[in-house]
Amino acid sequence: MEEDSDARVEAMQRRIAEVPAGHDDPYTIFRLPAVVRERHRDLYEPKVVAVGPYYHGRGGLGAAERHKWRLLRDFLSRSEKAGGLGAYVRAARAVEAEARRCYAEGFDMGADDFAEMLVLDGCFLLEFFLRKSEGQLAAPGGAKWAWQHMYHDVLLLENQIPFFVVEKLHGIAFAREDGADRDAILDIFCKAFAGDLPSSRVIRPSSNKTIHHLLHLHYECNVCNPAADHDKARNGKIGDVNSASSLAIWNQSPVLSPRSSDGAVKARTTSMIPPAAKMAEAGVTFKRKATPRDVFDVSFRYGVLHMPAFVVDDGAKVLLANLVVFEQGGGRAARELEGSNLVTGFVALLGSLVNARRDVEVLRRSGILHCMATDEEAVSYFSHVVQYTTMDYDRHLFACLFRDIREHCHWNK
Repeated sequence: MEEDSDARVEAMQRRIAEVPAGHDDPYTIFRLPAVVRERHRDLYEPKVVAVGPYYHGRGGLGAAERHKWRLLRDFLSRSEKAGGLGAYVRAARAVEAEARRCYAEGFDMGADDFAEMLVLDGCFLLEFFLRKSEGQLAAPGGAKWAWQHMYHDVLLLENQIPFFVVEKLHGIAFAREDGADRDAILDIFCKAFAGDLPSSRVIRPSSNKTIHHLLHLHYECNVCNPAADHDKARNGKIGDVNSASSLAIWNQSPVLSPRSSDGAVKARTTSMIPPAAKMAEAGVTFKRKATPRDVFDVSFRYGVLHMPAFVVDDGAKVLLANLVVFEQGGGRAARELEGSNLVTGFVALLGSLVNARRDVEVLRRSGILHCMATDEEAVSYFSHVVQYTTMDYDRHLFACLFRDIREHCHWNK
């Protein structure tokens, strides 16, 4: 009996020894909690193409799997001097263990199968986006609907491979003597991502920026910390930072939250704002910003809420939901975000405004919200996304805007 106990202790010690040193989780690609995913599988699970191990071999995605092999063939033909398929497989085998560590969950896949998946999926991504830069649609038969679904699928949080794998495969195919491989691969993807979220300019990550996966790169291309932009503008590093009144929001002191040690005593806490229809009843006017700096360029002055136009269609719903869970998910990638919880705050704003059909109508009349879905679907969508977000009001970039709106409407007084 004592021997059995000693064996158990040794087994537990081995498990403890396997835990990475330090308190930081090393993963960058993770699965959503089942309670989140199963409520809206259409937002988080691939419809056409699987990338990475979580949906590898899943039924119903076979057509795209065969198409990936065609794109692999086409990608290999772009650089016949790269050493052939063997060079890519050897490179994938060399990073196989490192790539596995990027996933929060383990999976039953041998080293050779895992390396094959990395080559197939990584070359697929490269050929898919190279074709886009060349004005072609790399979907079966060139079908636009299929391409759109594939594009949205490769930006799902659970449907990723490490970006360093994609970089390594790109380097084999297009090694450059001037050492500008990083610039070349960033150009391929950043140009494709431009305009996915309404923005007046393209944000290009610096060449030395660590990119963990494709959704992370999309985030870096479309989401930035406005406070950082303001600092750059003061130093003359960027031009035409739109709307000084909007930038003033980011420079105000944050409102303390109930989680703050003295927040309940020193400041009235900030929470959700009234829905759009109630705000209108309280005298608030909604106006669409004609030339917003980006989709997050929201300001409230003299009873007028200025917001950029936002289109609620299938693509925007999927992208916004996955950017939120990326911010919320923890792990190494989320901790390094310069934008902090900007997308989460923006969704909290929309979710506060849209509680019922009449709220959608108010925002539609003002030209702010354009729904390609029914009003009920829009309400349900924002309710779902907000339900599974955790707001830290000490760091919430819209906290002061929320406070001003609440005070103007006398909300919860």
